[in-house]
Amino acid sequence: MPQDFSHQNLRGRSFKGQDLTETNFSYADIQGADFSEANLRGANFHQAKAGLKS
Repeated sequence: MPQDFSHQNLRGRSFKGQDLTETNFSYADIQGADFSEANLRGANFHQAKAGLKS
């Protein structure tokens, strides 16, 4: 079952190497989050706030 992180504050969180297939990140704050080596196939980033932490 896909995970749902929609509308959450995930600033600076590490998802390194995780299987995030079809995970919902819509409207989440993912600034500074680490997705290196993560499987993001089918992940939803609709209206997610991204970029480096300020």
